[in-house]
Amino acid sequence: MFKQKQYKTSEWAYKVIKGLFRTLLRLTYDVKTYNTKNLLEIPPNQGFILASNHGSIVDAFVMGLMVDSHRVRFVGRQRTLWSNPVFGKINDIVGTIPVLESKVKGKSLVVDTCVQALKEGACIGIFPEGAILKRRKAFNGRTGMARMILEAGVPVVPIGLFGTDGLWPYGAKMPRLGKPVEMIVGKPMYFDEFHNQHENREIVRYVTDLVMKEIRVLSGWYDVPSEVIVKHYKYFENLTVPG
Repeated sequence: MFKQKQYKTSEWAYKVIKGLFRTLLRLTYDVKTYNTKNLLEIPPNQGFILASNHGSIVDAFVMGLMVDSHRVRFVGRQRTLWSNPVFGKINDIVGTIPVLESKVKGKSLVVDTCVQALKEGACIGIFPEGAILKRRKAFNGRTGMARMILEAGVPVVPIGLFGTDGLWPYGAKMPRLGKPVEMIVGKPMYFDEFHNQHENREIVRYVTDLVMKEIRVLSGWYDVPSEVIVKHYKYFENLTVPG
């Protein structure tokens, strides 16, 4: 069961603050959500991953506010997100998972920290693409997400986000009011047959690619050129389960 002590704020305080921010979001932007009922397939105490495309610094803000069924947690470097006392307090309230360093002796502390939280029932938001780029130079997700799924033995729910890059464009200093934003929730994906095979690179890549395909479809193949879409479809038609 998820340990409430992982949060520095109570559930009621979190809900009050979340409600205020969500009201502000709905008043200033045209926000719509679709198929959120898919999240109800995940039991309350079951850890799982929310994985989305990533086009704006407000993606986590939108996802965290628009998901009602679970308390979404994100991951961030402690030295970056807690350097400002105001933002540090916000991260404490929403339950952001602090990571001291990205790697120790070549091993990712992000993955280890998330796996532990997932096993305790956390809902963790992830952007498999990694950093936000003005123009996409690669269309494959990073494999850390798949390693978490397989090591923790949890499902993943793909998310498609539209319009957040218009809400707060890449490089802009302030958000733009009144922009439409949409969040589409996919069906949970389970990879129980590959549980504990997080050290198998072929399987990790396979799981990553399957999740990324669903994210791309849900997000309308966000920022992916048509010729690359064709290439991707051909790739997935020939994708087979690793032996």
